[in-house]
Amino acid sequence: MKDLIDAIVRQYFGADTDSALLDLLQPVNLPGGKWLFREGDPGDALYFLIQGRLQAWAGAEGQARLLGEVRPGDSVGEAGLLAGDPRSAGIRAIRDSFLVRLDKRDFEQLARRHPDMVMKLAGHVSRLMQQNLAGAQREGRRFKTICLLTLHESDRVQRSREVLVQDLLEQVGGLALCPERLVQLGAPTAEGASLSTDLRRWLAEQEAREPLVVFLCGTEDSAWTRFVLRQSDLVVRLADATESPIPTQAERALHAECLQLLALHHRGETISGTAEWLSGRPIDHHFHLREGLAEDHARLVRVLAGTSVGLVLGAGAVRGLSELGVYKAMVELGIPVDWVGGSSIGSIVGGAIAMGWTPDHAIAMSRLSFVKGKPFSDYTLPVVSLIRGQRMMRLLRAQLDVAIEDLPIPYFCVSSRLDRGDVHVHQHGSLVEAIRASAALPGVLPPAVVEEELVVDGAVLNNLPVDIMRQKLVGSVVAVDVSSRHARRVDYEETPGSLAVLRGRWLPFSRRYRVPSLATLILRSTEIGSLAQARQRRANADLLISPPVSQFRMTDVKAFDPIVEVGYSHGLEALKAWQASREPDRDVPAIVPAVGAAAG
Repeated sequence: MKDLIDAIVRQYFGADTDSALLDLLQPVNLPGGKWLFREGDPGDALYFLIQGRLQAWAGAEGQARLLGEVRPGDSVGEAGLLAGDPRSAGIRAIRDSFLVRLDKRDFEQLARRHPDMVMKLAGHVSRLMQQNLAGAQREGRRFKTICLLTLHESDRVQRSREVLVQDLLEQVGGLALCPERLVQLGAPTAEGASLSTDLRRWLAEQEAREPLVVFLCGTEDSAWTRFVLRQSDLVVRLADATESPIPTQAERALHAECLQLLALHHRGETISGTAEWLSGRPIDHHFHLREGLAEDHARLVRVLAGTSVGLVLGAGAVRGLSELGVYKAMVELGIPVDWVGGSSIGSIVGGAIAMGWTPDHAIAMSRLSFVKGKPFSDYTLPVVSLIRGQRMMRLLRAQLDVAIEDLPIPYFCVSSRLDRGDVHVHQHGSLVEAIRASAALPGVLPPAVVEEELVVDGAVLNNLPVDIMRQKLVGSVVAVDVSSRHARRVDYEETPGSLAVLRGRWLPFSRRYRVPSLATLILRSTEIGSLAQARQRRANADLLISPPVSQFRMTDVKAFDPIVEVGYSHGLEALKAWQASREPDRDVPAIVPAVGAAAG
């Protein structure tokens, strides 16, 4: 352990680091779930994470947002040590972690003899700030230790676990451990009711040596199960969907502060009742494994390996139908969609993808809804909106009437809360109601009611939710941006009145004015509020696809097929170039190296 500490600290301060600095480091054992420090605490120390996993959080309790994760070799507290300012974020352990601490007072005394240390520290803080401004959150969720916790002993679950371990270790490399395997490897044995110190040290060495350690256990109350739950970056609960969804007393007795994932095994292709499984369990994410469908198993392997692909679909009214073409190109090139999220029209296209529909079926159903269904033609008295929205709801219910939890591909969409002025993320409940909220264009469609609050179109506050996708278990993010960024000049000094515009359209020899329609004005105004933030979100995507759709009007559903074709042809070209740039790992989605979170 001492050699590992020396290597991490010398990598930070330089190979010629004074040994006196190493002598000043103090060990810190932080149990899972405990806070190292909270936002606003004094900035009185710098910490290096040697073993374990931490998360950085900012904001008041109940409204806190996850900033990032801290992994072995990362440091936290640089800004506080340098400037003495209060902590800008809180740091919490999500598993038992071991750190070393350098107090501000000790650092200042040592810096008087070695002023170059201050410069190195300042340089490191500067690099972190630049990374944050450049979108340093572009990182895959790489796990070092994973616990596979089987809730049921059915043959289906056991077979799935065996294949999952085999494929995961083939892709990532590493070691699978259970009590029987420990004996085979000649590891120290447990003593009494707790694991021996020698065994704990041996397991720590395996974690430092191997790219991945997979712990195997069931719900039995044993020293082994309790230990691995506290040492895991991620716990995957493997369950049989044919069993009772109510957690057993044995399962309830098992506690872990790390990320929790539920893998639900289904006898056939039908998925239902997932909400019951999620109720009463500390689950962060869930996935479905349908019997006989290899793509479900492959998706879970990619998620655990950190190579999954998240697809983000932006707002843009009818132009967003080009996202269907991009999806078709991804399928043709063999690029998986392991997670999908969207805003406004992107929520509709994303819902079709999350249903597991083929591109041809998704395009056919969308053509039926938008061209033949005419969802924007049920006009009403413009008291609250131009359109009642009832026709759109009928079309959505006819095709997408499922619970989000039951979708085969993980899904979310966003809407904008009117009173709070913040984003609401929809990832539970009715898919139709979520889309209704995300696509509630202000002035065009009436606001939706969510949790007794009025919400409108997601594009008002977040027209390309890459930032939300980055919080999921994805390795790479592909984003499709269909918002207009072209400046258009007009040839008149003052906006013409309605009669002048109508004369130009219907009377010969009258001046014709190029003015946007009322619907286009509303749609374009919806985008304006989030354009500045959207630039940052676009930068955070691993691949940004922007189909050239500005020649199409935002409400021109008659241009359905040309819009989809533009998305397909442009997406195919962009995706091929992306694949080529990731050679030789062409079949493995690219992963951006992790960047440690530095909370000052």
